[in-house]
Amino acid sequence: MIKSPQKVGMMHMAFLFNWAEVEPDEYAMTTTDGSIVDLGERNYLRIDGEGDESSAEFMRDAAILLTLGKFLSTAPTHGIPIATFRKFVHYPLMVNWYGTLHDDHERYQMRMKQPNFMPADAVIAAINQLRESMPMIGDVTYERFKEGLEAQVSQIGLVTPALVEKLQMFIGNSPFVIDHGDDWHRELYLNDVTALPRSQWQIILRQQISVADPVAARNYPIVIN
Repeated sequence: MIKSPQKVGMMHMAFLFNWAEVEPDEYAMTTTDGSIVDLGERNYLRIDGEGDESSAEFMRDAAILLTLGKFLSTAPTHGIPIATFRKFVHYPLMVNWYGTLHDDHERYQMRMKQPNFMPADAVIAAINQLRESMPMIGDVTYERFKEGLEAQVSQIGLVTPALVEKLQMFIGNSPFVIDHGDDWHRELYLNDVTALPRSQWQIILRQQISVADPVAARNYPIVIN
């Protein structure tokens, strides 16, 4: 039976894409002992700022991306048509912190991944609709970004020296080494940092790595997405 375009559109809206269920290994809070991911180029919302996790600018930017992400996850209901739209749960925040794992947090690039079907004109339309109530949303850009090969470890609560040490030990016991050519490390915040105390934040800490032992690395488990 051939489905009518209207029925196909309704099916697209009904399907709920949830990153926590479809991509669990990339966003795993169970990776307490460490894991390796290799993440290709994807679409991201981005806003840059200065300050640490407690700063007003960080919280403002987090609220901006979370608001925009939620808005885009139901874009057609706001009069923004997207040809291949699938209803989805907005992705978590991913923050590039400038400096090594040991440096204080002072400067960041905050991103939120978007589905492949999300066109730039839909993002622009959403920003324009939200601009009056949230003027700083005009600072958001839309880009393609590649994380690459990374080691990751998770924890509830802010990143601690003990978590950094755990990640470094995990890398040291693997066929990989920290890529010191990368001036950033990354933290993902899987729940709403604007609504919860920092002691309850679900965090994944990531560090870019490179291959040290090509033979051993070929047989090492890597999550590719």
